[in-house]
Amino acid sequence: MDFVSNAETQIRDMLKTIGIQSIDELFQAIPLELRVAKPKHDDGLSELEGVRLIESIAAKNSYPCFENYLGAGAYEHHVPAIISSLCSKGEFLSSYTPYQAEASQGMLQAIFEFQSAVCALTGLDVSNASLYDGASACAEAALMALRCHPERKRVVVAASLNPFYQKVIHQYVNKQEYEIVTVPYADNGHIDLPKLTKALKGKPACVILGYPNFFGIIEEWHTVIPLIKEAGAFTILSANPLVYGVYASAAELGAEIAVGDLQPFGMPLNFGGPYVGYIACKQEYVRQLPGRIVGETVDVEGRPGFVLTLQAREQHIRREKATSNICTNVALAALATLIGMAWYGKEGVAKLALTNYQRAAYLREALAKLPQVKIYGTGPFFNEFAVSFGCPAKKALKQFRKHQIEPGVLLSECYPKFKNTFLVCVTEMKTKQQLDRYVEVAKGLNAER
Repeated sequence: MDFVSNAETQIRDMLKTIGIQSIDELFQAIPLELRVAKPKHDDGLSELEGVRLIESIAAKNSYPCFENYLGAGAYEHHVPAIISSLCSKGEFLSSYTPYQAEASQGMLQAIFEFQSAVCALTGLDVSNASLYDGASACAEAALMALRCHPERKRVVVAASLNPFYQKVIHQYVNKQEYEIVTVPYADNGHIDLPKLTKALKGKPACVILGYPNFFGIIEEWHTVIPLIKEAGAFTILSANPLVYGVYASAAELGAEIAVGDLQPFGMPLNFGGPYVGYIACKQEYVRQLPGRIVGETVDVEGRPGFVLTLQAREQHIRREKATSNICTNVALAALATLIGMAWYGKEGVAKLALTNYQRAAYLREALAKLPQVKIYGTGPFFNEFAVSFGCPAKKALKQFRKHQIEPGVLLSECYPKFKNTFLVCVTEMKTKQQLDRYVEVAKGLNAER
């Protein structure tokens, strides 16, 4: 951010306004021996000299640059320039959390449109103003389901759900004296139906499923969700939002609650955040949604306006009545993803999702033809797939990194049984030439056997 210092006259006016004689008075609480001496007028560099000095220091930095095939919940996508351009406008960038409706109509409208976009994406009736990330959205949805079923004290989680999300769910739910039952997956990567059926007999409040699951597999949830309904439990679908561009929506599958992370729509990887969680549900459960919801109304003169319709959080109602301890929502990050969704539009989201699927399928099929390579799981998939190159993981990593390629996430870090298996993610960021180079490196691994 550019910096222009204050003029002496401006400094004097500000000091006069706050009732002190000098800037030094602001630092009276700091011992003199800890203060840095004030620079003289002839001390230091000019702006141009300073910029060139910093550039020369920065030029000494070097780091390995890899083609990234990592995924596992955070994905490398193109971020359209329009997103940063609009989000950096002062009206959005510097606005404080809109507690009062009349104070921030523009931001409230943006949040309202964000909620509408999430509903359009999932097919469900209502969404809140956003959550911190996909993991916290999963956990909040579990608590929401437990509130809707006060007589039930159990949450069922598919073992193939993102393991990082599972940890957050445990942190939220276990501390409130509820029970979590984890249902394993079968050898084909799909949920173990007999064990799920057994878990449903325990009358859980909800079942949390991944869409796709952590291995990138699109499971047959359209046959599983009716079983969950029969057991009187909610289905919470944790989905990569892009999946809705090519596969059925949460509403079409019959889920009561849809959650996930909107990071693919306009948020850079940025060392892990901030991201944007979403949660949507059917209308009848709206009062159990965590956080807050912006609604549209009219004033006494009939002019349209936006208000915080529901604010079921500790700061607004008695603590024991609050649905969540969420303080606010990630308004600026939510705005970024809204711009991304609006920029692509209905047809664009479908095309983007299809592009992701096709490029991942191209690499998956090419690798499957190589001797010793094994693709894990069966059935449809999206964006990611698990693959073993038929050699120790350390050897594969060394060879790929030698060619400046980060081949994927080692599954053994989350699932010990997958000793030499990588979770490979492909998005629209990869060209055919890059994917072909990936295959050539994999061929080299087999040639060396």
